[in-house]
Amino acid sequence: MRALIIIITYNEIENIGLLIPEVFKIIPSDTDILVVDDSSPDGTGKAVEDLSLEYPGRLHLLTRPVKEGTAAAYIAGFKWGMSRDYDAFLQFDGDFSHNPKYIPEMLEAIKTYDIVIGSRNIKGGGVEGWPLSRNIISRGGSLYSRLILSCPVKDLTGGYNLWRREALEKIGLDRIISKSYSLQIELKYRAFCAGCSVKEIPILFTDRKYGVSKISKNTVFEALLVVFKIKKSVGVDSGIDQFFKFAVTGGLGAITNLVVFFLFVDIASFRPVPVSILCFFVAGIQNYILNHKWSFKQNILSQPLSFKRCFLFLCGSLLGYLVNISIMSFMVSQFVLPWKTIAQACGIAGGMLINFLVSKFVVFRKNKKKVNK
Repeated sequence: MRALIIIITYNEIENIGLLIPEVFKIIPSDTDILVVDDSSPDGTGKAVEDLSLEYPGRLHLLTRPVKEGTAAAYIAGFKWGMSRDYDAFLQFDGDFSHNPKYIPEMLEAIKTYDIVIGSRNIKGGGVEGWPLSRNIISRGGSLYSRLILSCPVKDLTGGYNLWRREALEKIGLDRIISKSYSLQIELKYRAFCAGCSVKEIPILFTDRKYGVSKISKNTVFEALLVVFKIKKSVGVDSGIDQFFKFAVTGGLGAITNLVVFFLFVDIASFRPVPVSILCFFVAGIQNYILNHKWSFKQNILSQPLSFKRCFLFLCGSLLGYLVNISIMSFMVSQFVLPWKTIAQACGIAGGMLINFLVSKFVVFRKNKKKVNK
């Protein structure tokens, strides 16, 4: 597997000449380095050109005419490498904050997974040299993004990531909307939604010793605001969207239940109780199919219908029905109500909520086994 390490630079003259030899000491002979430089006025690009004479065919320079931001630089690097048939791409900071010693482990893991993340936020990982405030902002940003996006990746904001070519093709680099550091969040979220397998390995992130950080507080806060735009652009339903669809599906199931009951009991004169049981199964199977194809489509991606999920869905429906009966019975026995229909309405609401939660988190749960720590 031919790998390409992509280092984006802007005014890193103090670091780049020291960093590249250190990386070449670690990486295997079939792994190359591409420096994407935004025409640094301090001569970073020239330093890379001079250094490339020592690593012919392995150290490359892509010079961009203007500074357009982190996202544009990385995407340009990815496309450069994909056009030259590299199989894997490692994002790597040019300021020594990413320790090269983790590269061999990441290259080994990418043979099995679509994405390998150098994670600061799992056991064994961490940050060295940051003030408490910056650490809180970083961890808080990852947690905030995970909650908004419902994504299980622990380090969404980190930039030490190794991607298979196939993962980037699934993501679709031309669909990226991020302009700066939110790229790290967007790439991982899109990959997760596309069903890519993810491995997080612990790393120690060290703050730069030379040069000036390009990240400001404003940049971080702007990146966090973009999270909502990222979610919208990917088009994954929120919990509210799914609940609405689930409710519509339940209404259609109720109509089917009544129609079948009417045909078999009122028209054909079958006994009500057996027909009612039949109605439960017919409407339940219909609801399972509609929820699979519509309400929770984003959770299960392209997975086929299955008897196991259908059985679990029917069990969840039965549990919701029992909750319905329990709430209604309790309210009727404990409270003086102007209309007993109020108790039934509360029972239906409680049963429906239980049924929805079982469906979302058990029957149609996202495949979190694809994210490994």
